[in-house]
Amino acid sequence: MALDHYAPFLLSAFGITLAVLVAYALYLRSRLLGARRRYSARNVSTAAPRVTTAQAASSANGPSAP
Repeated sequence: MALDHYAPFLLSAFGITLAVLVAYALYLRSRLLGARRRYSARNVSTAAPRVTTAQAASSANGPSAP
């Protein structure tokens, strides 16, 4: 079999395959980072507000009289 005859075809086939795989990996990475951003933004917006120590101390004394 004359491998020299098929060398350009094989090199171009491997090159195209590699380019497609790299492009697909970059696409998946982009989708994953976007999903992480959406997930973390959703968790921040739905998180319960935290009570600071100053708020806890003032509410422990009861309502203040005007």
